[in-house]
Amino acid sequence: MWQYRQVFKILTDMTNTKLSTIAYVLDYDISYISKWNSGKKLPSSKNIYTINRKLAPLFARALVEEEKTKDFLLSFDLKNTEFLKKDQEKGLEILIYKLLNESYAYTNTDIKEESPSLTNFIFKTSSVEGDLKEILDKLILENRDLDIWATFDITSPYAEILIQSLKKAAKNVEVSLHLVCKKDEVEDIDLLKIITDNSSINMEFYERSYTHCDFILIKGEMYIIIAEREDYSTLTSGRELDTIFEISSFMDDFFDRLNKIIVTAPPQDMANTNYRKYFYSDNEFLFLSNYGFEFLLPNEIIDKILENIDEDRDLKKKEIEDIKLLWEELFVDAKINFLTTRTSLLNYFETGNILYCSTKAKLSPQEIESHLKNIIKIMENNENINFYIINDNRFLKSTGLDKFNFFINENNMFFKKIQKDPLQEKTSIVTDIKIHNKIQGVLRDLIDSPYSKKYGVRELEKLFAKYADVFKKISDQK
Repeated sequence: MWQYRQVFKILTDMTNTKLSTIAYVLDYDISYISKWNSGKKLPSSKNIYTINRKLAPLFARALVEEEKTKDFLLSFDLKNTEFLKKDQEKGLEILIYKLLNESYAYTNTDIKEESPSLTNFIFKTSSVEGDLKEILDKLILENRDLDIWATFDITSPYAEILIQSLKKAAKNVEVSLHLVCKKDEVEDIDLLKIITDNSSINMEFYERSYTHCDFILIKGEMYIIIAEREDYSTLTSGRELDTIFEISSFMDDFFDRLNKIIVTAPPQDMANTNYRKYFYSDNEFLFLSNYGFEFLLPNEIIDKILENIDEDRDLKKKEIEDIKLLWEELFVDAKINFLTTRTSLLNYFETGNILYCSTKAKLSPQEIESHLKNIIKIMENNENINFYIINDNRFLKSTGLDKFNFFINENNMFFKKIQKDPLQEKTSIVTDIKIHNKIQGVLRDLIDSPYSKKYGVRELEKLFAKYADVFKKISDQK
């Protein structure tokens, strides 16, 4: 049987994992970690299962990346590895977790008899909603990031519990929530309001398929199974990795078979799929901009943005180059309705901050002036470009729309949540035509509302000149 320090050191050396990386992942001091490595000290028995749960995916990922899986299996004489074929990294995670737990129990004879794979079962003749809330609240306190998949409907009481619990936590952790909607009720559900009311949560929605009971999977952390009958309810929860692995496989297959309604995509996925390139090749557009007006930039500013992108971000460069060409050849001749707020325009004039595609940039006062002149020039040549400004931002705040930028054409729609760090943003893609039309209708109603004012090219030119001049003077005085 292996000592804990032996397992820990072999895995650390084999994967070339630095102790500083482990310290960061566990949020421990590196001097404490180094004592585990030398065998001078053992981790606390109170926290060992949490520690091993965090170490297992770290080492598993490194083994796959370093192509050391065979070395790992040989080193620890592990033979029952058939399930690695299904998902190598997850399978390794389970093996490492068990290995760390067993070696710790062998090394520390004083450890309490406690199974890390303990499953909790609750049986009640009443609702288990309170028990679910208690489990979620405890889980949220233990984690930085949460990726939650649930098979129940967005209108169910369980969804409400999930959302309310996560809403409180999302200030401190990154939360992604994936829910389903009944197929025949998708059009009746106000998904836009659900999203704007809970802007701190990254949400995805799928059309519902029938299930016999309700599953919640907190990826890599826990599973919860709820079954309701006429006269009783049960709730089963567990944290054993092999069961989480099996339920993860089930959930992946379950959601893969569902129609997507709204799904999120990180910047890399947007660039990989050329989503923006195809989006901007359309003919008719509607935009709501609450952060950094990124449209109609002069080519010299786009070239500067390209120059400042790191060499290892070739995909982002290619995406911007493609869009630059499309904007020059097609986009500026299209029918476009721009909707923005006076507040966001003033913020742009003052800071010069924009997020061009998924690349953050800061424009100088001279570049802002060049940008504004280019907008006017293009509008003079295309009478199908309309500019609407919302003078009273309180209406947008009351609806939650002030936290997003929306991008809509005839066939596609996506929106971006405005983050404190814009580089961390995820893009939400609307794939259901019924939801597309509903959201588009909301924004068109906003354009036609008393809160919005249409500016002709001459009025807009005067407005730009007035505010740009003021902020340029402020900048010169700094």
